[in-house]
Amino acid sequence: MKIDTKPTYQDLENQITELKKQNVILHQHATSHEKGIIYYYNTILNSIGDPVFVKDHKSRLLIVNDAFCEIFNLSRDKIIGKTLVEDVLDVERESFLKIDRQVLNNGIENINEESLTVRGGQTKIISTRKTRFIDSDGNKFVIGVIHDISKRYKSENKLKEREKQLKNLNASKDKLFSIIAHDLRNPFNSILGFSELLKENLEKKEKSKVYVNIINSSAKTTLILLNNLLNWAKSQTGQINYTNSKIILSSIIQEIIDVSNSQAKIKNITINKIKSDEIEVYANENMVKTILQNLISNAIKFTKSEGTINIAVISQQNQVEISISDNGVGINKDKLNLLFNVSSNPTSFGTEGEKGSGLGLVLCKEFVEILNGEIWVKSEVGKGSDFKFTLPLYKC
Repeated sequence: MKIDTKPTYQDLENQITELKKQNVILHQHATSHEKGIIYYYNTILNSIGDPVFVKDHKSRLLIVNDAFCEIFNLSRDKIIGKTLVEDVLDVERESFLKIDRQVLNNGIENINEESLTVRGGQTKIISTRKTRFIDSDGNKFVIGVIHDISKRYKSENKLKEREKQLKNLNASKDKLFSIIAHDLRNPFNSILGFSELLKENLEKKEKSKVYVNIINSSAKTTLILLNNLLNWAKSQTGQINYTNSKIILSSIIQEIIDVSNSQAKIKNITINKIKSDEIEVYANENMVKTILQNLISNAIKFTKSEGTINIAVISQQNQVEISISDNGVGINKDKLNLLFNVSSNPTSFGTEGEKGSGLGLVLCKEFVEILNGEIWVKSEVGKGSDFKFTLPLYKC
């Protein structure tokens, strides 16, 4: 006789407990398996070397390799499940995520270069290549590879800087040869020609006096040019050694006026020094003399006979402003911006055919900037020019 026995409450409770135990075991096995898969993927991704990531449709990071964590200076547990913009500094969220949306929606591969300031304040230049992946369930993902191109950018910038330096050196070389070939020969031709006339006309005192003045002026002009060439060559090769000291500006200006007067008298030009207080500047005396000599010589060159040159000094808060103004022919607007550039500085003939190298103004700019000053010019054709520069005041 068969007896049907129903499971007791205790039996059911024991079965439930056993099922729970089995479920835990299965869950543990499944978790271990998942860990194995993640470890397997990480091993593959880490072997790539470059930063690699996988994002979901909301741009949240799902998988990243060690190189990715390293480049952004972030730990994996802090970024998985988050968008990168939550941890990257100085990036506008919408513009950063826009590319992800385009890749997800259009499936078009994207390569983008950008500058990022990551956690810790370090700036990196990165190139990111992104593409779309769709799984069997239709889920869309963004897969990307990042290249840190910061070193490449630095190298390219260095090459650009060296290329710029090379162009400047070539421009300097061309200018130098041009001056030697043409501008330096002309004054000697004048000196030789008029000295021959002087020899032939020693008895005629009036003509001899004119010739002597021309020779003297030509010699001084040539000396200025030679000094400019020497100083400019030194500045281009980094050989200028100078020491700043206290200088009484008025005495330096008067000295240069005295030297320039013989050149001015040939054209009956008057040089006026507008009276000012005794002002002390902190600068290099030889450089200041070179600047003044070139600007005054330039004013004489482009001022007509019977013209006037005024030199004024204005003391300001921390600096002094020196102006050399003339009522000469002036400069048109097209040439104004080219005056201080050696590669584009146009050379022009003076009011009586005086030839110049264009080097003097270039040298003035370099010396003024070395002395922590500024130089500029205002001019109007037919009304003259006003060259101004600043020097720092001497402070006790």
